[in-house]
Amino acid sequence: MPLCVDGRRYIAGLQLNSLEHLRRQRANLGAATSTGLLHALWELPYGISFPRSSFGEIDRMTLTEAEDGWVQHRGDDIVRMYQPAGAIKWIAVSDKSLTRAINKAASHPPTVRRTAIWDTSTGGRSLNATVTLIEAKILGVGVLAFDGSRTRELVEPDAAIRGRPSVFRWWQAELAYRNWISSTTPIA
Repeated sequence: MPLCVDGRRYIAGLQLNSLEHLRRQRANLGAATSTGLLHALWELPYGISFPRSSFGEIDRMTLTEAEDGWVQHRGDDIVRMYQPAGAIKWIAVSDKSLTRAINKAASHPPTVRRTAIWDTSTGGRSLNATVTLIEAKILGVGVLAFDGSRTRELVEPDAAIRGRPSVFRWWQAELAYRNWISSTTPIA
């Protein structure tokens, strides 16, 4: 799926949460791309009823005004129904310049596997390319060389850094999910 984060464009591998996708279809919900809504939802554990008064004013207002389906209102309590649409597992970028491709991939946090796809005719056999591939390895960015007919892996990407989950991960997945649902044709 195409993904644009902070003005940078990537191709992203979205691992879809099928149950959440079905729930959203039934509830006529799309992607939750509002960072304000996602931050408010982040404060609310899934499926547990919390009194409105336990939230700050901005989150309380955001959750109160949230479209039905993201939360459920039970009297003076709010229950989060939202689950992330999925998770981004990898990103890739393509460029004719090896250095630019690596820099673009490295600009994404290492919360996912990052790969630079180098459109080249040389296959990576120059001295400059060798030095740049060492830099890619240090950055944890994988490199694929594509010569127009075949693809070769020159550097394997590092595994994603697990770290603490954050709203950023939800937001990325929601952006990719939005792009995915807009690119799929509805079935009757």
